[in-house]
Amino acid sequence: MDRFNVLFVDDETNILNSINRITIQEDFKSLFAGSGEKALEQFQENEIAVIVTDMRMPKMNGLELLEKVKEISPNTVRMVLSGYAQISQVIATVNKVGVFKYITKPWNNEEEFLPAIREALKYYNLVKENEIFKVQIEEKNKLYKKILDSNNNLVKNSQKDINYIKVVSKIIFDLKNSMYDGSNNECSTQKHISELIDKVYFQYLETVPSISENFNLTSLQPRFDELKSRKLPIIYDNNNTAQINYLGNKRVFELIFNNVLEVITWDSKEEELLLNFMHNTTLNINFFIRNKNNFLKTISKPEAKLILNFLDGLSKIFGGKITIVPDKFLININTGLKIAD
Repeated sequence: MDRFNVLFVDDETNILNSINRITIQEDFKSLFAGSGEKALEQFQENEIAVIVTDMRMPKMNGLELLEKVKEISPNTVRMVLSGYAQISQVIATVNKVGVFKYITKPWNNEEEFLPAIREALKYYNLVKENEIFKVQIEEKNKLYKKILDSNNNLVKNSQKDINYIKVVSKIIFDLKNSMYDGSNNECSTQKHISELIDKVYFQYLETVPSISENFNLTSLQPRFDELKSRKLPIIYDNNNTAQINYLGNKRVFELIFNNVLEVITWDSKEEELLLNFMHNTTLNINFFIRNKNNFLKTISKPEAKLILNFLDGLSKIFGGKITIVPDKFLININTGLKIAD
């Protein structure tokens, strides 16, 4: 359990000193305030897991304090430690502000006081974990909704896109199967790789429905300017390459280009790369990595191999191919893009 803050509030200094002595060895951090006003100041500076307050204090009594705490920090577990033990007051306090425990003075440290605080901290931790879990569920639901929406849109799109999705899904299925080697247990590395593959898959879904369009490399100039500003040299095989009009799926082209570059820069700085665009019968992109050790380090990583395999599979759907050339410290993307008629 994390070291949570527990705030004790009482206008009697001897009570706070006594609490300090009995909690000094506990796993939580004890904070102290001599009034309701001082207690509220603590909430401005700290995350308070549990507040334990006296009821009868000058200016702001315990009930008024707990009402304000409930408003400004609703997850803080509220407890009362008081010598004022009239049943009617206890019931009113519990009903109005939702008190977790009401302990009367004098108290028993080991049988009543400390166990109650530990129980309150466990409750606070449980609530916090549930909130985190709720956020995670909501995020997953958003992803699932995104998939569902994409699938619903696919029904309205061409059979070609539906076939593309089937092929991409098969690639992912095969990659993940090879990654787990028949094991039912997902280790942290496998989970990380799976998340990387899923990230690229969701990026691909953003390109659906497929659009075949005319474009040339000058349309990507803002991206290239950004890379140049990070000292990544960009070279064309001749001055006309950037002006050639290609026909194809520009969004998939950008997706593959950006993700290959991302994999390469896991271990290499931009200034250690050389980016070359050349046209033969199709547009080719060569990523030269000038640091041999970094290149070998990257292509030997399981996550790099799987992501590049996935991107290669995606490239092949659109007539392209990704090739790693170890002896030249080179990764080549044959985009499959041909000159537009």
